[in-house]
Amino acid sequence: MVIPYKISHIETKQFAVFPDVLVYGETIGTSVDFSFTVNTDRTGIRAVGTFKYEQKQNLLLILELACYFDISPEGWDKVKEDNKWVIPVDFLRYMATIVVGAARGIIHIKTEGTVLNTVVLPPINLQEGINDDYVIEKKKE
Repeated sequence: MVIPYKISHIETKQFAVFPDVLVYGETIGTSVDFSFTVNTDRTGIRAVGTFKYEQKQNLLLILELACYFDISPEGWDKVKEDNKWVIPVDFLRYMATIVVGAARGIIHIKTEGTVLNTVVLPPINLQEGINDDYVIEKKKE
């Protein structure tokens, strides 16, 4: 299913680096979390990714990034089912892919000149982390 959309806005909600706690030679782990919200008037979807670099129990980097997607009226018609809208999990993963790409670029640019610039956000398997459709129930009037 093709859902017509455009990216309307990208917002860095939080960014911080702590290069002074880096221990050279130790493994750096990454974690990612995604959430999605829909405008109450169903014009858009916000996809938020939170990306962390950690070493042992020390936070090295955090980025919280929101990408806003405007969905066309025809797109909302495509996902309407009875008294609800069902945004397919594949479309959620697609939006998350865009968030990951933007995050990778932001992390690269914002860590330039620091020891953390050599740490590249690794590939992320969105099949494992995003498993369900997003369902919006129509409010009873």
